Amino acid sequence: MGKVLQIRVTAVTWNEELVEDYWPRLVKLAGTVPVKSEGRGVLELVRRLDEGLRFMKWSEARQRAMGPGIREAARLKADLEAALADWDPRKANGLSDDLEDALDALERAYTE
Repeated sequence: MGKVLQIRVTAVTWNEELVEDYWPRLVKLAGTVPVKSEGRGVLELVRRLDEGLRFMKWSEARQRAMGPGIREAARLKADLEAALADWDPRKANGLSDDLEDALDALERAYTE
């Protein structure tokens, strides 16, 4: 890293509209979680779902069906962010695939 130029390893959702295309029910559910306004990317979706699971009064059926998947997605998000902080883009890339797979499974497990 230079004196002025900073090098960063980050993960960004390059097209936030794709999030709703891939996981429409999860996006709708996440929209019911009252959090301070932020982006509509993958990492933000996981954060909202995790906070919803912890703080919202979701039905027992939803908590049983989706709780484990939401906790897994939150774990993967934390692991991905740790890999980025450790400057390990290869590991972060693999975790991003795992996170998207977890969101696919959650979309299928969606329960009212």
